Amino acid sequence: MTDTPPSLIGNTLSSLRRLPDPRAAIEGLVLFLAVVGAGIWAIQVGGLVLDPVPSASVGAISLSAFLLPALAEELVFRSWLPRGAPLPAVASFLAYVFWHPLQVILHLPFARPEFTDASFLGLVAWLGLACTLARVRSGSIWPGVVIHWGVVVLWLALFGGHPAGAGTVQPG
Repeated sequence: MTDTPPSLIGNTLSSLRRLPDPRAAIEGLVLFLAVVGAGIWAIQVGGLVLDPVPSASVGAISLSAFLLPALAEELVFRSWLPRGAPLPAVASFLAYVFWHPLQVILHLPFARPEFTDASFLGLVAWLGLACTLARVRSGSIWPGVVIHWGVVVLWLALFGGHPAGAGTVQPG
């Protein structure tokens, strides 16, 4: 019997079924903290300014952020990645970062003006790198989903979902 490489769908299903082991969970936490550190740096340089939403909104933000963008984007951009394949991981990372301004260019429903801001895209790149590393190292989609979800909830809840000076940003 010949071993055939797993398909994209096979990789996706495998990444959904596989739960992270303790090492992957710790690595996921470290990667999450690295992204939070990038956010703290952005606060210090004025790229993000605190603008918290009412606490009553945090539950709805948490639920919706889990489904879209966290789970949906991790499924599209990273679930299919094979372990130990650097070129697909780089392609996935670049596609994820470029997806954000592309949403604005194409006038898609969830596009936001800050998706074309270079400082914001730097933070998106940090998040994409963390989620890609978590997926490739763990073989599971779940560490990346949790990292992505946590960062988006923090951004929406603490910063109103917009960078410094942007005021309340309405989706384009």
